Amino acid sequence: MKVAVVGAGVAGLAAALALRERGIACEVFEAHDTPGGLLAPVPFRGIACDRGSHRVLDEAWQTLPREARAIAWSSVPRRGLLVLDGGHARYPLALPDLARALGVQAVASLARGLLRRPAGAPAEGPDEGFESHVVARAGRAAFERFYRPYAEKVWGLPADALSASVARQRLASASPWRALLRGGERRFWYPRDGMAGLVAALVAACARVGVRVHLAAPVTDRAALDADAVIDTSPLGPLAGEAGLAHRGLYLVHLAFPRGTLGDADTWYVPAARYCFGRASRPERFSPSLESPGEEVLAVEIPEGRWGEGEDFLARLPRLAAQLLDAGITRRGATVIDARQTFVRSVYPLYRRGWREAWARAIGRVTGPGRVFPAGRQGLFLHCNLDHAMATGRDAAAHVARGDTARAWAARCGAYLELRVRD
Repeated sequence: MKVAVVGAGVAGLAAALALRERGIACEVFEAHDTPGGLLAPVPFRGIACDRGSHRVLDEAWQTLPREARAIAWSSVPRRGLLVLDGGHARYPLALPDLARALGVQAVASLARGLLRRPAGAPAEGPDEGFESHVVARAGRAAFERFYRPYAEKVWGLPADALSASVARQRLASASPWRALLRGGERRFWYPRDGMAGLVAALVAACARVGVRVHLAAPVTDRAALDADAVIDTSPLGPLAGEAGLAHRGLYLVHLAFPRGTLGDADTWYVPAARYCFGRASRPERFSPSLESPGEEVLAVEIPEGRWGEGEDFLARLPRLAAQLLDAGITRRGATVIDARQTFVRSVYPLYRRGWREAWARAIGRVTGPGRVFPAGRQGLFLHCNLDHAMATGRDAAAHVARGDTARAWAARCGAYLELRVRD
């Protein structure tokens, strides 16, 4: 058997390595001139920055492929902050932190909203919608204060147009109040050479076992590939010609400041609508290898939302700097030394209500001819963690190696839609 893998992100590389473990010949084809997909590095000020804030929580580290665990990792203490009404609360959030950040009256209002939430499950059919799902579990006050502005910022749609999947997969709304009582994990794992080091290690592992990774090699005709099967990690919607499966992207703005400019956190989480960004992080807080001498680098994540593509946030730098100061991320007098903007496509699956019907059609079209097996975050239209993405690639490889059909794989893929995003 010979297998072609489309895409050299972590899912595709993990799939290729799993195929070779089983003695199956394979090649990887990547459309871009660098591997890594959503983990491909962004060079800035001499460091290989991540495309946003990535980490591996403790529960997930042991599930990584052995080639990934073989590199040097560090256990890093979490120093995240949630920006709330101008105040900060430690993240993952615990109830005492929330009370200190918002005050007793605001917390009492959230508690009243929880007590007054609708009784019973919403009666709107199989996809009750994001708003109904969150209100039923967290209350109206929490929905209006936190969940609505964040979701509308990221997906650029009114909350009532979004699927309940946004809450089930992305937001901690299944039992948010219990989560507040117990807090969350206070450490995470991170590669000492950054996520770029993880990607480089997977590519090197492929080379050692005889897997060729072709860069700048887009595949336009799967049928023309010299392979018995194709594990495809490219975006599912365009591959299937299904307009109902679209993505929103992410503007990533890297800023360099003089030392002493930024707060001490590693990541700031910013749900409020008045800020254009949803998250900001300091690469050097993840690993010393990402430190820029004499400077502090900040990675600012601005969801595409309603902006669309083609915005120039470097032209809006004074306004962005004012928002960072207002959010307490930078200190007064901060001066930007350098800035770079990168637009990252296909980050957030656009989960409109009823999207699963479009997903079923797309999976059927792609797997119907019997040779293509979608995998990975984009290939399966998932919003998931990097360990999840690698697991889907390895599962697809095992499925192909057993000689199971593409139709059987399509049925198996439905289980991945229930994955919950950690953190």
